Amino acid sequence: MSAAASEEIVNKRGKDSSPVWQFFGYYKSDRSQTNVVCKLCKTVVPAKTGNTTNLMYHPLEHSRIQPTTSVAATPHKQQTTMERYSASVPYDEESKRYKDIMEAVAYHIAKDMLPLST
Repeated sequence: MSAAASEEIVNKRGKDSSPVWQFFGYYKSDRSQTNVVCKLCKTVVPAKTGNTTNLMYHPLEHSRIQPTTSVAATPHKQQTTMERYSASVPYDEESKRYKDIMEAVAYHIAKDMLPLST
């Protein structure tokens, strides 16, 4: 057994919305989490773009994990810009972030109003 095969496999960092991640992870030494590893057979499985399709059809796991409906196949109404921004929560007007943003906006508006130097 190689050193890599005996190395601990850790779970994916961040959001793992796909059920395949219960069967896959990364070697602990792979800090950038670039090489997906099957937890059962310790095989590195190609998943270059972060897509889990290859993982769903990994030979040992394809019978256990049923592919879910693709997000692309699900009809989805994209929000308009107005809908998106009207749903957001504004910054508190007393917060430093709000004041910094307002100052930056005012600076750029005023800068554009100045006459061009010749």
